[in-house]
Amino acid sequence: MTLRDRAVVGILSLVLVVLTGAVVAPSFVPDRPVSTPEPSLVPTRPYVEGVLGSATSVSPFSARTSTERMLVALVFRGLVRLGPDDTLVADLAERWEVDATGATWTFHLRPGLVWQDGQPITADDVVFTIRALSDPDYAGPGAESWREVTATAPDASTVVLTLATPLGGFLEAATQPIAPRHLLAGVPAADLPDDPFGRRPVGSGAFRLVVLDTRHAELVPAIPDLIEPDEGRPDPGTPAPTDSLATPGPTVPGGAPLPYLDGIELRFFADPSGLASAWAGGQLDGASGLSPADAEALAERPDAHLLRYPTTTLLAVTLNLRPAHPEFRDAAVRRALLTAIDRDTIVATIFGGAASRADSPIPPTSWAFDATASPTVAFDAAAARAGLTAAGWTEAPGGGWIPKGKTEPLAIELLGPEEAANPTSYAVAEAVAADWRAIGLTVEHTTIAATAVLGDQLRAGEFSAAVVGMGIGLDPDLYPLLASSQVTASGANFAGLQDRALDGLLVAARAPGADDVRKAAYVALQAKLASGVYLLPIAFRDEVVVVRDTLQGPGIRAIGSPGDRFWDVLTWRLADDR
Repeated sequence: MTLRDRAVVGILSLVLVVLTGAVVAPSFVPDRPVSTPEPSLVPTRPYVEGVLGSATSVSPFSARTSTERMLVALVFRGLVRLGPDDTLVADLAERWEVDATGATWTFHLRPGLVWQDGQPITADDVVFTIRALSDPDYAGPGAESWREVTATAPDASTVVLTLATPLGGFLEAATQPIAPRHLLAGVPAADLPDDPFGRRPVGSGAFRLVVLDTRHAELVPAIPDLIEPDEGRPDPGTPAPTDSLATPGPTVPGGAPLPYLDGIELRFFADPSGLASAWAGGQLDGASGLSPADAEALAERPDAHLLRYPTTTLLAVTLNLRPAHPEFRDAAVRRALLTAIDRDTIVATIFGGAASRADSPIPPTSWAFDATASPTVAFDAAAARAGLTAAGWTEAPGGGWIPKGKTEPLAIELLGPEEAANPTSYAVAEAVAADWRAIGLTVEHTTIAATAVLGDQLRAGEFSAAVVGMGIGLDPDLYPLLASSQVTASGANFAGLQDRALDGLLVAARAPGADDVRKAAYVALQAKLASGVYLLPIAFRDEVVVVRDTLQGPGIRAIGSPGDRFWDVLTWRLADDR
């Protein structure tokens, strides 16, 4: 009998105990009989994935690395979650409504929700989470996204979120994992990212974390009385939920879904060679965090294949557009610099084809993207040189280009992360520098070790150009990246861009409205972005995972974060033992 079969028996027993003498409500009964899957489809072992990276904390307030975000996605739930065909569907909330202004969102929680320690999940947990995220002292993940949101709870099952600025795409933000108030309420907001809770988290999802050390993380289905407690591990006790994505199954209080997998183990690797050795030895069912080339190499086996999830992560070159850098303030110059970059070759070589050339800061997979309003700027070195000349630049006799109004050649310092920290961004910066040198520009590629230091340097305007990764979002919002008001110590308008006409278009695109109205607003915004060339977009990367053919169930959809690829993990099955 598999874990899923045992869970069904345990759930039905629990339901009978609770409802003795009463008629079982329809929601506690499967829509059709629960059959026992074929033995070949239910090996009693976990899905094991090798991850290039590690995790030290699993909390909505601390997850910074890709591995930590994946674990949070498996352990915690939000008010809504990703669904098929780029949809957002109910999760902790069973329904919601928004007022006519788009500023007030009311979420109604499912009845009977519980945390993995058996405590009830209420609106107070949601209010606690949002207030912590919006607290000025909190500086962890998601801080900037919630600064203008106020949360209240009219009753235990209702949450009202009020936005200072109405957003048409706010529902995507409601995927934010919710944390337990009863375990964290006494922790100051500033201390939440480092609280020990992240090493022994209590979540609300279908999986619970039972082991987290330097080697791996182990998760098991959160099913009551079927998982024996171990010394030093979180105490099991979550009532088991339903299988929400595939065949309907029995439900008990708790509302979390029941997975097919008997568990998930993420094994941490510090280098690709160690992960590749474990893969070759048959120890892994999947591998993630690898470069496209390394993933391709693992997928060459006849029993494996690649999964490519399009993301909304844009890699772009940001130019300093502040008054102190007049050389880049002419859109014709910026267009020439973009024309000089061979983005197709970057996608083919550095990304191994696992990316899409970016013709706009709007992802090409997005409902908001319009190809007509975002025409392709083709690579053409000769045209790039001609563009600089037409903009009043001249080539210096000794090499380099002299900007209009200047007397000395410009030396461009191109900033980016060091290779060890982000090999892809490093390689892209190297390619951009080489392409610019090929048209005669003087370029120095300078690397910064710490991402935080790089961000501080960009916000301070202490750069001329930089390769930057940007999260655009599944419902794209460019306001934080380009609006005049975002040139602040905590803002993300690194370019220092000030354009009031653009500001109006950014506000209109993010505003609530009917689909056709929002689409028209995005078309107008993209036309302005195409003419202004405020950013030099390079590529939208894919999240690449290699899996063995024995894993069944994963479906491809656009994702905003590495953890989003587990959107359908409840349908995953292992067909056979390795």
